[in-house]
Amino acid sequence: MANIEYDPERQLFHLHNDTFSYVIQVIRGYLVKRYCGPALDHFSGTAKLEDFSHAFNIQNDAAPYSLTTLPLEYSTLMGGDYRTPAYAVRNGHGQLIGNLKFDHYQILAGNESFNGTLPTARTPHGQTLIITMHDETQTLAVRLKYTIVGDLPVLLKQVEYRNLTDTTLTITHAASLQLDFDDHAYDLITLTGAHLNEAKVTRQPLTPGKKSIGSNYGASGPQGVPATILAAPATNEFAGEALGVTLLWSGNFNYTAQVDQFDNSRLVMGLNPELFAWQLKPGKPFVTPEAAVAYTNDGLNDLSRIFHRFFADHVMPLPRKNLIEYNTWETTYFDVSEAKILAEIPKAEELGVELLVIDDGWFKNRPNDAGQLGDWVPDPAKFPHGLRPVADAIHARGLAFGLWVEPEMISENSELYATHPDWAMQYVGQKPLRSRNQLILDLSQRIVQDHLITVLTNLVRDNHIDYLKWDYNRHFSQPGSPVLPPDQQGEVGYRYTRGLYRVLKTLRDTFPKLLIENCSSGGGRLDGGMIAYTDQTWTSDFTDPVYRMKIMNGFSLFFPLKIFVSHFTASPNLQDARLTPLHTRALLSLVGITGIECPPSQLSPAEAAAVKASFAFYKANRKELQNGLLFRLQPSHVNQDEVCWLITNAAKTKALVLTSVGVTSPIPHYQHVLLHYLDPKLSYQIDNTKNATGLELNHAGVTLPLAHGDFSATLMELTAVTNLPQPTAAPTLDQITTQS
Repeated sequence: MANIEYDPERQLFHLHNDTFSYVIQVIRGYLVKRYCGPALDHFSGTAKLEDFSHAFNIQNDAAPYSLTTLPLEYSTLMGGDYRTPAYAVRNGHGQLIGNLKFDHYQILAGNESFNGTLPTARTPHGQTLIITMHDETQTLAVRLKYTIVGDLPVLLKQVEYRNLTDTTLTITHAASLQLDFDDHAYDLITLTGAHLNEAKVTRQPLTPGKKSIGSNYGASGPQGVPATILAAPATNEFAGEALGVTLLWSGNFNYTAQVDQFDNSRLVMGLNPELFAWQLKPGKPFVTPEAAVAYTNDGLNDLSRIFHRFFADHVMPLPRKNLIEYNTWETTYFDVSEAKILAEIPKAEELGVELLVIDDGWFKNRPNDAGQLGDWVPDPAKFPHGLRPVADAIHARGLAFGLWVEPEMISENSELYATHPDWAMQYVGQKPLRSRNQLILDLSQRIVQDHLITVLTNLVRDNHIDYLKWDYNRHFSQPGSPVLPPDQQGEVGYRYTRGLYRVLKTLRDTFPKLLIENCSSGGGRLDGGMIAYTDQTWTSDFTDPVYRMKIMNGFSLFFPLKIFVSHFTASPNLQDARLTPLHTRALLSLVGITGIECPPSQLSPAEAAAVKASFAFYKANRKELQNGLLFRLQPSHVNQDEVCWLITNAAKTKALVLTSVGVTSPIPHYQHVLLHYLDPKLSYQIDNTKNATGLELNHAGVTLPLAHGDFSATLMELTAVTNLPQPTAAPTLDQITTQS
């Protein structure tokens, strides 16, 4: 149980549960971080703060402490602290509001939501600390919210701003968290990349200066994920100290790690200030996205386990059964039709598909990506009877029906644009900048949000839709709103993302059983905000199974298996023309949410047999492959073309070891992998052959099969001997053919 203790004599707050402690102290009115780490019974302050001055210090009321070295909780520029600021607010004179001082605090039950349209982690038990701070002129009030998440070593942080005057203030920088450390002995681990190359893991030591990752694309973007890790230099997947932070946010963001002149370090994460400015009206609050801080001293796999539990249990929608999907995109592209869909249904059903999804091209005037976005009416030539007969035919087979949409976009050849050109995001008097022949709907406008809610609600209800693939295929340009006044144009990005959340939340509340897949040309908007409203994510438009495995390996630092969509695809691959063995394509499509992209009717007999066997194996092992515990058995940032995962159930009575390798060496070499995480007290049967104890498998490991050819994959089954299943007709791995 999470608790908050306050020592009024020392003005010290101790937030803790059985695994984690976070300690804050009020010193000379300033809020100072004293400790973040393993749970403490009591904090006496044996680690002393620096209480001496440095050259060029600004004299202030913090003496004998210096604001340039104090580990502050939330600070600004030009008040004595020259490090990366957490906030910047300007008054009516255009000047920065100064330092914040402690005013009062509250301890509340649960996790109070500062703003109902922003994603907020569910924390039904425990307490929340809210500390209110004011500047010396009583112009600005800032409320800092802290909540420990159940029994996890996870701390939530969020900030609310309030204007105490009768004139407007301007916020130009608003971070969700600031973390100060009295050294810089950390490596910074980041996820960066591009379209078709998401979640590339980079690890580098903190050095003097600043390292920033961010997005000004309007969405979080494939170029950087709003999540990062500070790890001790010796930390690896299996041991060592690591602290991870992430935002529950899908819009523009930035995080900066700085090492200052005294070798102290600071991490600030929140909204990207580049395109942001908020007019803070009297009495009106402004709220930052919620941030989560996770801590472990047991290595990166344990940090991932913590984040996986946090997202699965406290952020994502309530659990529902994710289905094996056939998606029409690589079958028909834009040339989809009722006849083609109906022809594929029996073939897909025979393979074991549970959900059939019509992708792009189903609506009128959509022969290619220059077609008509925004009206969402079935094309009468392709679907002469509408979508409902297709949905009924799919449901008659006991399958679920899904549909692709790109609701945030509009094209200038649409009826919607002809009627409401002012609903498109735009700059006044400038020619619109198109991407993929489309513009973006201005979701900062409530009327546009209401329109989408009505259109999507009717679409789902009228066509008995069970699943939506929600796509987003371009970045912002000209992020202006024709309805906001000039001094509020810096608010568009924030208002847009908040509007998107309102639309998604309304759909979720209206259709609680609806599956929603998040997609942004792949994993370009895979973040803690979108997964609060969606059930799964199309990991990448790059469907090469070997490369997709590398991408999922990067994302797995933060996100659980149940988010990743991983489909069987054609060889040669349609993006890179790589020839991949059939065995590899079948095995590497098993993890997360499996499915198939290529047309079932055009599979060779060998491919059809492999897909059918892999889907049957998936159904028999769905609990592990979709919701199991995931452990990386190789460093996530070294030789990223080779991936080795251990996936287990919660009881560790069943496990799978999945490997994917790149180009093989001409020199044969056995590879031994230590499994680390099995129950040492149990004995396991390996691939229905020999037995070994969990203790031996953890410390002596297993020998992986020799790779036969480039881009091979292997899957090993381990079952606790005392829990061996009774003989059934359940599929085995031997049924997944090794033909290439």
